[in-house]
Parts: sequence; C-alpha cells; structure tokens
Amino acid sequence: MNLESEKEFIKSEIDKLDDAQLVEAIKNLLSLGKAKTYENKLRPFTKEEFLKRNSYSQEAIRDNQLITQEEAQEYFKSKHAQS
Repeated sequence: MNLESEKEFIKSEIDKLDDAQLVEAIKNLLSLGKAKTYENKLRPFTKEEFLKRNSYSQEAIRDNQLITQEEAQEYFKSKHAQS
C-alpha cells in the first residue's frame, strides 16, 4: 500500500469509531508525532552560525536598529488587523 491509501484506510476506520477513549488516544498519538517531528528539526547552532548571528546582533545594537518588545507586538497586531 502507498501512503495515500494508508491514510484513506485510517480515515475510514476512524470514521467508524464510537469509543471516545480510543479517539482521545489517537489524538494523543498524533500530538506526540507532531512534537517528535518538531524536535527532530531542532539542532544546535554550529559555531559558525552562532558567530554569524552574534555579529549580526552586535551590528544591530551598534546601529540602534532594535525595537522594544512592545513595539514589535504593536507592529504584529496592526499587521494582523490588516489581514
């Protein structure tokens, strides 16, 4: 079976479920899978990546290009309101 047919099979089997605990267990399993996928994407910076980010941040501080957290929140609130 290919992935798409496997997913369709699982969907059809879930549609037949009447057991709330089993549905909850499936939800928990899916959440765990999402968390594992996210964790696998995380990795420490290499020394070069860290130094590059550090240098960029120091330049931003030196050039007074930083904004406060409140300014950032207002920016994103206004941006969201426009959507």
